[in-house]
Amino acid sequence: MIAKYWTCSYAMVLLLTILAVASDLPSDPSATSNPWKVNVTLESQIYLPTPRPIPDVFFELNNSTPDMVYRAELGQAKDAMSLEKEAYATTNATPRDTYKITQNPLGPFPKGEDLGFTLRQWIAANGKGTYVEDNENAVLNLTLHNLVPNGTYTLWCSRVTMPPNYREVLTPIGASDGSQNAFIADSGGKGTFDLRFKALPASTNVTWKDYVAMYVTKQAPISTNITWTLIALVYHSNGKTHGATAGDCGKTAHCQLVHLMYSKPIQTFEEWKNATNITATAQTEKKEPGFEGIFALAGLLASACILMSRRR
Repeated sequence: MIAKYWTCSYAMVLLLTILAVASDLPSDPSATSNPWKVNVTLESQIYLPTPRPIPDVFFELNNSTPDMVYRAELGQAKDAMSLEKEAYATTNATPRDTYKITQNPLGPFPKGEDLGFTLRQWIAANGKGTYVEDNENAVLNLTLHNLVPNGTYTLWCSRVTMPPNYREVLTPIGASDGSQNAFIADSGGKGTFDLRFKALPASTNVTWKDYVAMYVTKQAPISTNITWTLIALVYHSNGKTHGATAGDCGKTAHCQLVHLMYSKPIQTFEEWKNATNITATAQTEKKEPGFEGIFALAGLLASACILMSRRR
């Protein structure tokens, strides 16, 4: 009789364990994840919510300084004559100055190679796609238009920390050695990119209201370092990529398009502007009895069966 009850007890434990594991497995695998999907729009930096100068291509300002070139801003992009000006590189790598904190952020700089396109053609480039992040992985799918025909391009995660501690760090999208982030546009200037990789680092969690108070109206002290994450597209005018680094910015590497990533779950500037607070979302599911609880119950039932067997 005792052997019978021992067998019954172990069978009960095994059965309840299987049921516990099964109860923790959803019928739909997607039920346990909460992907963050962002509709990506790649445009020139001059079209950011707070417009920035075009960083890595340059233009002649006037005929009085034919050997010097300057960065263009949104104003030039709205001027018909400026739009037809030829774009140039610089003779040496030219550090970026996104927030114009140096003495001469727009130039002049020594004029380098003629890049073979105008300001109008450069800022006409654009791209759309999706960035889907799930746990620690992400998939980026892009279609781009009006690129430099047959041009060599790479995609980067640009991490820009705002003043007073300004810095910009570029790391390749995908493999850290830059072996996955390159593509070549076709003869019509179209390009595509599709890659699964480790999720991008998040932008600093800050509300629009606090951002304006610290950086626009300056009614509040800067209380935190704000670092933005951007998806950046770089054109290589010499047709060469450089692995883990973008190359000589301004000379042979030219950032053409960017997409600004906001803190989760924000996707767009309008959402960010209207949000009163930003809290990263995490899917919370109703906790059903799982392995631990049911296994404990099984142990109690088995003990009860053993006690019963001894009494008999």
